Amino acid sequence: MELLIKLLGIASMAAMIQEFPAYQWIVKRLGLPDKPFSCTLCFTFWLTIGPQLIIYGYIGVAYAAFSAVAAELIDRTLWNN
Repeated sequence: MELLIKLLGIASMAAMIQEFPAYQWIVKRLGLPDKPFSCTLCFTFWLTIGPQLIIYGYIGVAYAAFSAVAAELIDRTLWNN
């Protein structure tokens, strides 16, 4: 249960970062590509893959994928009606 709460917390934070105006301004100002920087699913996966692999080993790939999908669902639910 604790792991689920952690993964959902990571997903929530990543979804919020994507909508934060300062983050979007930085992405546009630096001319960064849409993927992975403006795509919630991609951004969350690449943001979490490194720490998840270090903490949990190979199963961290599945945890990063779960966080990414959860972040996308949160993003769609909150912002895209």
